[in-house]
Amino acid sequence: MRSRKPRPSTLVVALMIMLAAILATTAFAGKSKYTGTLTATPNTLHAGDYFTVSGCGYSTALGNVVIGFTGGSWGTPLDSKGCFTISGIPALSGDTLPPGTYPVTAYQLVRNKWTETGETSVTVVLP
Repeated sequence: MRSRKPRPSTLVVALMIMLAAILATTAFAGKSKYTGTLTATPNTLHAGDYFTVSGCGYSTALGNVVIGFTGGSWGTPLDSKGCFTISGIPALSGDTLPPGTYPVTAYQLVRNKWTETGETSVTVVLP
């Protein structure tokens, strides 16, 4: 019996599967690979102060961005360049927010699930 050489179409399909696996691995390699930037200003403040969160480079195809901070959330639409600004976020949690560093996280709806798409932090200091 003669050995058969793989058909070119079989090789193409195998290469496409390998390429898809490599791309999927790099696309979801870790949370630190955000496409957008996220900044909190000021990033050092006192409990009860207000700060602004700005971001740019977010996917407009994913829709609005929701910012999460100490149990609260603030949403906003993106402009045509994938940028946004949310002002007046209070550094509060209950009556007061103890000194420390707190995450500020951006979320967008990815495949019907709110997914982290950006992260920064603010530091609360004693008055």
